[in-house]
Parts: sequence; structure tokens; C-alpha cells
Amino acid sequence: MKKKNVFTVIIIIFILIMIVFANISSVNAQALANSINAAEKFGNNGKSSIIDYGGLYNVINFLYNIAMTIGIIVAIIIGIVLGNRIIFGSLDEKADAKHLLVPYIIIVGMLAFGFSIWRIVLNLVSSI
Repeated sequence: MKKKNVFTVIIIIFILIMIVFANISSVNAQALANSINAAEKFGNNGKSSIIDYGGLYNVINFLYNIAMTIGIIVAIIIGIVLGNRIIFGSLDEKADAKHLLVPYIIIVGMLAFGFSIWRIVLNLVSSI
């Protein structure tokens, strides 16, 4: 039953994120000839007049900030729940919570490492 509730929450969060990003998307409708000319000129160092790289960087940076904030909030909430189970729980709950500490620390470390790599790549790409 818990797996069903967690799955429902994940789907609701995904739908909300999609609604947020659907509202900030922009579409540049241009003539077909302009698109074909841009495709022919694409060999020019991968630069295109159609793609706004500054805007693309801003959207990816916004995505990074949202994902990082959500990751930090979820990690803090789970840490608080585990801490409360260790401090105030019965012996069985304490034992279960202590067994969950190692996976929790590994996942938080992977989250921090992944977002650090994302930030480094984002900075490298923006400097080009």
C-alpha cells in the first residue's frame, strides 16, 4: 500500500513540474526556408541563429536550481524522519532506522556529487 502512495506522490510531483516548465517554454515559428538555411550553416562551429544559447543556458540553470532545491528538501526531510525514529522510536524502529542510515548517506553523497558534476559541466559549457 505504501508503494502505491509513493508512486502517486511521484506522479503528482512530475505533473506539477511539467506544468511549471510548460508555462515558461517559448516557440519561435519561422519560415521553412530559414530553418533549411540554418541547417546548411550548422557546420559553422555548431552555431545557429535559431537557437538562443543564452536562453538555453538560463533554462538549464533554472532546471538545475529547481532540482537541487528539491533534492536538498527531500534529503533533509528523510534525515529528520530517520533521526526522529532513532531518537524517539522503539528498539525495533531504532534498529531499522540505523540500517537505513548507510543507504541514506550514500544517496545524499551521490546527489551532491551528481549536482556538482552538473554545475561544473554547466559552467564549462557556458564559458564556451
